[in-house]
Amino acid sequence: MKKKLITALIPLYLIVAAGAVLLALTKHWYLAALIFVLGALASYASASTLMSITDGMFAEFNDTFDDDYGAIFKVMRDIALPCCIFDSDGRILWRNGAFRQLYDGHHIRSVLPELDPSAESMAMTAHYSGRDFQIFNSHIERKKPHSRSLTFQYWLDRTEALHYSRIYEEQMPTVALIYVDNYDELIGDKQFRRNETMVEVEQRIAKFAASIDGIYRRYDSTRFIVIFEACKLNELERQRFSILESMREINTGTPLSVTISIAVGAADKVAKSDEAARLAMELALGRGGDQAVVKRGMSYAFYGGKRQSSSKSSLIKTRLFSKALRQMMENSSDVYIMGHARPDMDCLGAALGLMRCAKLAGKKSFFLLNEPNAMIQSALDSMKDLAMYRDFILPSDYAAESISDNSLLIIVDTQREKSVMAPKLISNFSKAVVIDHHRRAVDAFDSATLSYLEPGASSVCEIITEILQYFADNPRPSSFECEALLAGIVVDTKSFSQNTGSRTFDAASYLRRNGADIRTVNLMFRDDMQSYKNRAGIVENAMIYNNDIAISVCPDDIDDMNLISAQAADELVSIRGISAAFVLSSVKGDVSISGRSLGIISVQLILEKLGGGGHLTVAGAQLKDTEIDEAIVKLEDAIDEYMSETALPR
Repeated sequence: MKKKLITALIPLYLIVAAGAVLLALTKHWYLAALIFVLGALASYASASTLMSITDGMFAEFNDTFDDDYGAIFKVMRDIALPCCIFDSDGRILWRNGAFRQLYDGHHIRSVLPELDPSAESMAMTAHYSGRDFQIFNSHIERKKPHSRSLTFQYWLDRTEALHYSRIYEEQMPTVALIYVDNYDELIGDKQFRRNETMVEVEQRIAKFAASIDGIYRRYDSTRFIVIFEACKLNELERQRFSILESMREINTGTPLSVTISIAVGAADKVAKSDEAARLAMELALGRGGDQAVVKRGMSYAFYGGKRQSSSKSSLIKTRLFSKALRQMMENSSDVYIMGHARPDMDCLGAALGLMRCAKLAGKKSFFLLNEPNAMIQSALDSMKDLAMYRDFILPSDYAAESISDNSLLIIVDTQREKSVMAPKLISNFSKAVVIDHHRRAVDAFDSATLSYLEPGASSVCEIITEILQYFADNPRPSSFECEALLAGIVVDTKSFSQNTGSRTFDAASYLRRNGADIRTVNLMFRDDMQSYKNRAGIVENAMIYNNDIAISVCPDDIDDMNLISAQAADELVSIRGISAAFVLSSVKGDVSISGRSLGIISVQLILEKLGGGGHLTVAGAQLKDTEIDEAIVKLEDAIDEYMSETALPR
């Protein structure tokens, strides 16, 4: 410290010396010598004064800290803040009175098992002796080279602060939006008892709000907002929003029941809660309605949604969408169609239907496909014999070079960016359209210019068939395009046995009238003998879990595992006594799961717990870097969790 103070006077020495040298150069020798001597004396006096002041400061500090082993140790000993010093082995070498009241033992790991005594300075939280603490560690620097490492630790009591923080969080206003989501369907029935039904709906919502000490307001004929304290949300989730089932008990005068969608936004501000509730409602309606969605931060929780949703979009919406799609095509240079990885006939059939739309708009279109698979190979073979389709298939690598600023991308049969054929290619397009029939996913592609998501539709081919009819006055699709579209519907409805509605048969009827031959469609699904044997082996080796759920594993040495797994799952649910089936297959360290059910069990809700999705009766999931045995355990845990949530009678 003293050396630093003396060093600070060096500029003064240099100035005096420089002045003396300048005078010497001008031959004022005596004056230069006098200035140099006086400067040296002044510098010496300044240095002596500074050193005297410094010595006095050190003496004062030493007197302060030497008294009773140092004032700082006296403060540490008497302060109400718990403090201690321990070595790298965790042995407590010193503690003050406040720390001794908390813990009077000899090892810090006894009170903080997760603490690493040899770690550098750190902070942590702990709950001890009924109180919450913020704990800070600071490494003590020691001068001797072989001295053992010591750490100083002090504890801040955060119990009261956390208590009031919890009170604030529990009393924070939470926003819930409630929509009657099938009102248009109900009002379309002449027997609908509109006034009585809506009065009963509002009475039940009022009772619901009162049960959680909240308030409600109706701001539209079928829309309500409920405000309540956040502490009531846990109880609603524990009851799994029982009001969903309560609404179905209302007598509407029609065969249909009232279904509602509930969206809850939980945030630290009312405005943020309202915004979160609106986003959750979009997701709830996109998943088919008849469910509750709770949004906390970036996470979502789902309740209900155990029934297959019916188509809620009107033909007016379809007509408006088809007109908007045509306008986008006409304003684009070309059209690129992309489906999910390993596309099936629903995906390929939809692409062929959109190709016809592009032709009607006067634009060239391409279907992006990297590797064919057995699910569409038969259709691809037929396309090779038809000149109009020879340039339709385009690998994604070639597409990247030909995409222009005005190209249009249409994503079909998926809405998740990570599931498409070439996710990295999406950023090359300035405008995109999404057309899908699956329930809306949390990670759905949300930057589309135009989207048509209809979870009530049986397939994307059904949606495209409806769009095609409004795209032009007489679209005239070819017989092969109609057969591909019909094949897509057949695949996703299991030959019209599942997920069908009146519009499904209307679409199939339109395709038959325009040349679709059901015999040609059936030829697209014929198996070879080896595929049949592989599928039969998977069915034979299935195990039964929880009385009526079949789980089987696809062998590693067969071709087209995804296709065979899906077909085997379909076979398993056709067996008496099986309500749901899951078939697992492993490729390059990743496990794919195909789920099927008869509708009693929602395979979609089960596989959503594993990051997958789909429909009530058809769903899938993929587990990255997972072994088969580990995947089976995760699947069984997801089934158990689903069963406990739904409380289905077994």
